[in-house]
Amino acid sequence: MTDSVDGPAVSPDTSLDDLLQADLPVQLAALEALTGAIAGADIQDERDHHSGPELGEASVRVHRICSRLTGKRYQWLMVEEADGRWATSTFRPRTFASYVAQSHHISYANANRTVRLARQLRDAIPCFGTALRAGRVGPDHIEALAATALTSPTRVAALAEPVGSAESEEQTPPGADQPEETVEEFLLDQARQLTVNQVRRLGRHFARVADPEADERGYRDAKQREYVELVRTLDGWHLSGFLTEENGRLIRTALDALMSPPAPDDERTGEQRRAQALADVAHLVLDQGLVGNRASVRPHLGVLIGAAELDQLLINAHEPDQGTPDSARSAGASWETPALADLAGIDWAARLREQSPTFDDGTGPVPPALLRRLATCGGIYRVLFSPEGEIINHGRERRLFTPAQRRALVARDKGCTWPGCTAPPAICESHHARIHWADGGPTNTTNGALLCYHHHAVVDDRSISMTRHDHQWIFTLPDGTLINRDLHPPVERDIWSDTG
Repeated sequence: MTDSVDGPAVSPDTSLDDLLQADLPVQLAALEALTGAIAGADIQDERDHHSGPELGEASVRVHRICSRLTGKRYQWLMVEEADGRWATSTFRPRTFASYVAQSHHISYANANRTVRLARQLRDAIPCFGTALRAGRVGPDHIEALAATALTSPTRVAALAEPVGSAESEEQTPPGADQPEETVEEFLLDQARQLTVNQVRRLGRHFARVADPEADERGYRDAKQREYVELVRTLDGWHLSGFLTEENGRLIRTALDALMSPPAPDDERTGEQRRAQALADVAHLVLDQGLVGNRASVRPHLGVLIGAAELDQLLINAHEPDQGTPDSARSAGASWETPALADLAGIDWAARLREQSPTFDDGTGPVPPALLRRLATCGGIYRVLFSPEGEIINHGRERRLFTPAQRRALVARDKGCTWPGCTAPPAICESHHARIHWADGGPTNTTNGALLCYHHHAVVDDRSISMTRHDHQWIFTLPDGTLINRDLHPPVERDIWSDTG
């Protein structure tokens, strides 16, 4: 393959109508000649004959032309891949992406993205491919949607589902033979009116509606990969690690809160000031004695959620996950990907118009497990908005356990009640132990117990029940297996010791 497409020379006498009816080699030769004339024009001459806005409009038109041709190029690449003769080329490529990287003289990463998107346009979102070639959407819109909406087989399958709604069915005359709009076509109509960032948010919202379990699996996988390593080196300490979205936001919020504006003579970089802020967090905790006797203060992790979805979360907060056997849950086995969900019963038009829960800065998605825990353990504020988006009322925070009740729980439990856990009250939450709050459990010390952040999530995720016997808490798995101290011996943690 050469740098340009060899084709017959285009005669100056060839009319536009002749070019439109010509075969592909002739059209490409004309396109190359026209591109050479435009690209080789002297910019000063263009300035003399055209104003700045006129050249800016020319830039927009060329951009749209390139976008449409990009959509066509994706089609050509898929035909070449299916043909198969690329595998015997002189490049001796191992994959089609490798072949594209060498033939197009681009990086392998760029070629891999190109081939993946071309396949998605052919197999998953063909309507978007047609719209791209027609100039109705741009490549950036399609990349934003593909990166967020095509992230599981269930989500891809949902795109072919009819949108449907009670409203549309009532407006359709009886006996009318009108093809139903698919979810992909619905998303395409929305994307044509949105910016790239708005399309990305739309894709995330669709993904959550179509397959919420995919976000749950991603969150669990991220929890498994989470780590922090602090290693002594010759001249200091080396810090590395990976945090989930939840924990990363908590750490970043704490660091940003301690990073006051730099003094006029402060020449440190932002990274250097952030490193000092991390040390300041440790100073604050240790100097103020917050590890041993912290008051009942919640982390500053904000989530915006509608009232109806919050109520549903509270109802379902303690329902066991039907997709995972209790034996696997108790053994800590990996969570298997469920089969494709039943998508026929979803009212897509209604669901896609809803607002998904987000973090307080508008980003997401918020993992469902985190939503359930915050709904039952966090402080809740009610904010009422007018139809125009203006705030009508901002209610006070509603908390479950009062500070006095928490102090009583601290005096009785003295830390996390999970067998063998030595976490102090400072990093424990007040949990409705005997009867869950969503099930009508009272908020009192008889029904309350302290659990550290980690074991609180374990109890909720594994649907572990708690009962109190002989002044101690008994933990029982859904299959009736008792969790006792023999299975979880105490672990000494020097971090909690008083070294003086």
